[in-house]
Amino acid sequence: MRAPLYSLLALCVFPVIAEVNTSYVVLEGERLQQGRDIWLANCEGCHGYGFAGAPVPMTPSEWAPRLEKSRTVLYEHAIDGFFGADDTMMPARGGNPDLTDDEVKSAVDYMAALAAYYIQLERK
Repeated sequence: MRAPLYSLLALCVFPVIAEVNTSYVVLEGERLQQGRDIWLANCEGCHGYGFAGAPVPMTPSEWAPRLEKSRTVLYEHAIDGFFGADDTMMPARGGNPDLTDDEVKSAVDYMAALAAYYIQLERK
């Protein structure tokens, strides 16, 4: 019963996700630019919209607790995959096995920097 429901949901959601939002903040530095490019191509589909419970970096309340963790933990979760609270799941390498560890880390660095940017905006 769930499989047809998930298929129907995918048909409704993926056309929206396919429209890549290129208006995300561009942060200074070559590594963050690389991370932004990788994030847009691989991560934004879930993390840009909260699909499947993915935390959205533009929502400070979702990312503040993550920024309290060491970057090593965030890297491990993104590279190896992670099952979180409320049955959320981060697939290893965002579901793209072709991404290198460094590429995944740069995407994590961009998300963390993007989240920090929005946390600062909220405080103003």
